[in-house]
Amino acid sequence: MSFIDTCTEMLISAIKNGNSYRQYCAALEEIKKTPGLKEQVDELRRLNYQIQNQSTDINLDTDLENLDEKMEKLCRIVEVNQFLDAEMALCRQLQEISAAVHQGIYLDIPDLS
Repeated sequence: MSFIDTCTEMLISAIKNGNSYRQYCAALEEIKKTPGLKEQVDELRRLNYQIQNQSTDINLDTDLENLDEKMEKLCRIVEVNQFLDAEMALCRQLQEISAAVHQGIYLDIPDLS
């Protein structure tokens, strides 16, 4: 195993043993306890992703209204809020790690615009 592989495994272990990941896993288990709740949360996340990433063939007003309705309904459930908050915290941590790696490595990329 190379030094980079070893360090990568150590980073993964550190993330898994960290507070953000433990809270995410606990919150995930909580929403799985209620039948159908995980599927509803996944549908909300899927719709949010589609709205943010589709550039054509969407009715933005209708889609945003649908997203808002689903979000309002699901966010009344404490476990859903805890899961979404934990997921966001973990994603931010992963983004910060990625940004730190990219800032620490010089890569000669031409202006692509």
